[in-house]
Amino acid sequence: MKNGFLMFLMLFQFSFSKELLLSGAASLKEYLEKNITEYKKIEPDSNITLNLGGSGTLKKQLERGGDIDIIFLADRGYMTDLKKNNYIEDVEVILENSLALIKNKNVTSESGVLAIGDPKYVPAGAYATEIFDKLQPKNYSLVYAKDVRSVLSYVELGEADFGIVYLTDTKLLKNSEIVKIFDKNLHSPIEYSIGIAETSKNKVEARKFIEFLKGKDWEWFML
Repeated sequence: MKNGFLMFLMLFQFSFSKELLLSGAASLKEYLEKNITEYKKIEPDSNITLNLGGSGTLKKQLERGGDIDIIFLADRGYMTDLKKNNYIEDVEVILENSLALIKNKNVTSESGVLAIGDPKYVPAGAYATEIFDKLQPKNYSLVYAKDVRSVLSYVELGEADFGIVYLTDTKLLKNSEIVKIFDKNLHSPIEYSIGIAETSKNKVEARKFIEFLKGKDWEWFML
């Protein structure tokens, strides 16, 4: 009877062994959704739940004890800080990106309301402020958004005339268009880093998924 109970317990634990919670930057939404679908074809028992948001917000969630297995942010500095304070295991950079200025198609002026991510919490917003420091534009009034996808939404809906988003986000434009792609010398390197939470109860499965992601770059997503 005892052996039967132990076997049941082992099977019960195994049935949940492939469940992962992945906190990822909002700009990774389609990339992660597509990769998770592909991964499930290889590992049909896997169950990966996405928690998307601004990188700064996700970082705070983990620091405050959030039940997270994998964290994937758009700011390497955030990840380095998490590693330094023992919230995650080794940090790996697996993607890079660029910034683009977009505008609503109905905008004819070169000035107006410009949406960016809140620099305190959104790496894309912080990168944008680095561009402002170098170019010093004077023809925009700024509005802050909670994440880069909200910036895109503001411009698409006409709630902002212009916005600064990641180049990969521009694939989703319908009512807007690219004005320019910023030279990478105008801002810090945009590197997406991934790591496994020290508190994760399923580090083996988390590592398997990360290894899978390392073989899938932005170009693969953009097809």
